[in-house]
Amino acid sequence: MVEEKLKNASKTEYVITEFGAKSCDKLQTKPIQNAIDQCFLQGGGRVVIPRGIYLTGGLRLRSNVVLYLESGAVLKGSIDPEDYTGYLKDEIEPIDDFDDETISRSVYPFSRWNNAIIRVIDAKNVAIIGEKGSYIDGQNCYDSLGEEGYRGPHVINIQRSEGVLLDGYSLKDSANWAHAIFQTKNIVAKNLIVYGGHDGFDIRTCDNVLIEHCNFYTGDDCIAGFDNHDVVIRDCILDCACSALRFGGNHVLVENCKSVAPSRYGFRGSLSEEQRKARAETDEHCRHNMHTPFKYYCDFRAEIRKTPGDIIIRNCEFENPDAFFQLEFDGKHKWCTNRSLSSIRFEHCKAWGVSKPILIHGDEKEPLEFVLDHVEITARKGYENVNVLEGTHYSKISFQSVTLNGYESPSAVLKTKGRIEITQSSEIIIKEERGDSNDS
Repeated sequence: MVEEKLKNASKTEYVITEFGAKSCDKLQTKPIQNAIDQCFLQGGGRVVIPRGIYLTGGLRLRSNVVLYLESGAVLKGSIDPEDYTGYLKDEIEPIDDFDDETISRSVYPFSRWNNAIIRVIDAKNVAIIGEKGSYIDGQNCYDSLGEEGYRGPHVINIQRSEGVLLDGYSLKDSANWAHAIFQTKNIVAKNLIVYGGHDGFDIRTCDNVLIEHCNFYTGDDCIAGFDNHDVVIRDCILDCACSALRFGGNHVLVENCKSVAPSRYGFRGSLSEEQRKARAETDEHCRHNMHTPFKYYCDFRAEIRKTPGDIIIRNCEFENPDAFFQLEFDGKHKWCTNRSLSSIRFEHCKAWGVSKPILIHGDEKEPLEFVLDHVEITARKGYENVNVLEGTHYSKISFQSVTLNGYESPSAVLKTKGRIEITQSSEIIIKEERGDSNDS
């Protein structure tokens, strides 16, 4: 539906070089923005970035505008973090600023944290499309006033919008998240490649989302976010130095994805201050291990609109994760608060090189239903004696046709009462640390 609505809008072209943009080492923000503005004011169309390297600060993409990168086109972000605030002085679509110290920086749309190379605010039917060989480069822009004292602008930030198509381009060295998308619905992201930087694709309070045929090689989470509904993630590569999926939502399907560890890029938080200022990508001292294929995520930056659950992960393969799954709703983890996960199911999945237990610390009032169906898990060499699972506050844990390889004595340590089902699976020793009986 997003693509259909954009077909007519993209018939009229506005080439940025015709507005004075040049491939050079000087900022081209103004002529590029002028092309976008004229396209918008004339009812929409396609703004073309031809082959060349165009240095830019923050741009605002508007309704019914397609930003189109031809093969060999590079949209390169400025390394000066002060070049990303032009939207605050927007005269075409002025934004009513407000001052509310009670909300977090990521929720507040005018915070420095939300700066980006490309911003979309209160828009409908927008697209960023790239031909093969086109790039958007964040240059790991250093910002001493940014997150953790070094993270600069995102590459793409979208808020309160509807109808978004992201297709075909490659993105590298995002100073913070590659894609930060909030309170937006009807999103299609396909055929993208993300190299380095921090999180690859973050969505929060978004509905009707499709992410497919994308490759994420990130120094942080690949795909993250919470309070999202009707999400499909499929046929993606998830190579990360944190969690492949740090996610929460309702009615979520992940299928035909693969994760690889150790990651190509490390977590940049381990770099020295000198390396950060020099905008280094990574080094051998950075963390390259993947925490887990799926870590539940939910905090108080959004009101949870529907019960988190109905998540299915199907036909996926995970190489060398530390843990197969983690839910840590125990009051100790700031990224796992607000409301816990009610149900998740893994079907026809494989994981090998696992070094930690499946961790279930659910909510006593809303315990987790956790199902493994035709799943194979292999312990990492040297970790043959770790527990397969540790569980607290679950309604049901089900092992259906589960194969466990490389464990000396496969064990599940259960600290609270709940239903345990083990069917046609490898033998598992049930250890009840609190002495509660379980239905088998």
